[in-house]
Amino acid sequence: MNDANSPTTDDESGTDRHEGDAHPEVTRPWWLKFYPVFAYFGLLSVSASLIFGFRYDATASYWNYPLDIFLYTFFLAPHLMLTRADVKQSLWGERAGTIEERQIYITITIVTWLAVLALHRAVPGPEVELPEWVRFIGLVAMLWSALLFFNISTPETVRGMLGLPGSELQFSHGDETPLRNDGLYAQVRHPIYLAMLLIGVAGLIVHPNAGQLLWSMLLGGTLVAYIPVEESLLVAARGDEYLDYCRRVPYRLIPRVW
Repeated sequence: MNDANSPTTDDESGTDRHEGDAHPEVTRPWWLKFYPVFAYFGLLSVSASLIFGFRYDATASYWNYPLDIFLYTFFLAPHLMLTRADVKQSLWGERAGTIEERQIYITITIVTWLAVLALHRAVPGPEVELPEWVRFIGLVAMLWSALLFFNISTPETVRGMLGLPGSELQFSHGDETPLRNDGLYAQVRHPIYLAMLLIGVAGLIVHPNAGQLLWSMLLGGTLVAYIPVEESLLVAARGDEYLDYCRRVPYRLIPRVW
């Protein structure tokens, strides 16, 4: 004798179902089963690349500098374009984007970044010999900065940022997502960027060479340069809400500095 809510078995298919279930389970695309692992791998790959170190060779050609910069531009251009609200509107019909849009954006970002890691050339230049204990401290600082990054974000916000199935969209410019003003967001307006910059600076202690310096400057410089652009988009989208937040939290990255 079965309870009304207990599963019954379809004799033909052998699958479990509930009596009275009017809506069959929606089948998700097969690739969504692997997307969470792929997305977290991509999120960690930027920090991992700084920890692992970029290519350096004192005898390499100086022409590798413009080649690497061009390669970084290949990564950066679609990354910046796809964050624009007008592009999201034209492609997806939503200025804030959608979970599906975020999944495609994250996928493109990961694939292009992995291409950069695979194809970038070693560059020449200076290298500083540091004691092992100093480099060890640098490694600890890198790991601490990575932990800071994840401490700033909750598991729910990370899931939304990556567009994981079943999550709610996070970190859009408009008021369709909440404006963070708690924790470190009450001290500086861009604490996630601060954590990423600290990883880059600590990486120079672990790998004190020209190759690491080049990529730390490219990545860090992009973040710093993008902050005023992002804030102008936030003001345009959120208006007085974001202006009030800027008055309460006057510093972008470093308290009492900037």
